[in-house]
Amino acid sequence: MKATLREKPINDGRKSLYLDFYPSIPHPEPGTSTRREFLSLYVSEKARGDLERKHNKETGY
Repeated sequence: MKATLREKPINDGRKSLYLDFYPSIPHPEPGTSTRREFLSLYVSEKARGDLERKHNKETGY
């Protein structure tokens, strides 16, 4: 199995991070196969201050 970290643009210049699996894996709850797992991690594309820069750094972006 191969997993790749990807990003999806969302509102206000932010990005959502998710894992993309290949081949697809079974999802634990419904039992259907899935290729994406959203991580609930968000980063700012253009950090506009110390707080956003620190958050991006802590997130690993």
